[in-house]
Amino acid sequence: MIAFGLFVWFCWKFVWPPLLAAMEERAEKIEQGLKDSEESAKKILDAEEQSKEMLAEAKKEAKKIMDNAKNQSEKIVEESKNKASEEKDRIVGAAQSEIEKEVVNAKKTLEKDFASSVMAAVKKIVAKEVSMSSYQDTVDKSLDDFRK
Repeated sequence: MIAFGLFVWFCWKFVWPPLLAAMEERAEKIEQGLKDSEESAKKILDAEEQSKEMLAEAKKEAKKIMDNAKNQSEKIVEESKNKASEEKDRIVGAAQSEIEKEVVNAKKTLEKDFASSVMAAVKKIVAKEVSMSSYQDTVDKSLDDFRK
């Protein structure tokens, strides 16, 4: 029994404290590992939340960019339509102006030809020579009446 008592005292004094210290150290490491894993899990959840927020923000930004691009393309199309309409109006106006000039020139030419034809007919009817300058007023008045 003395040997058993010495064994217990020896274990209690020299073996048990290092074992107890090792077990406490191991328990502290396990506890620290659990704390670290909880912090990691929390960080993962925070990172997931942050990534969701970033994704939502990126989607909003992409939608904004798409809307801006659509608005710009619609504006460009509208400006192109307006420019084309203005160009069409300019071309039509120029064509109408040219047509009016041609009509005026054709009328002048017709009036001259008509005056010459009338004078030739009058010369034949009267059977004498009529000068253009002496009867120009009469011819001009006849042409004015003809124009009306």
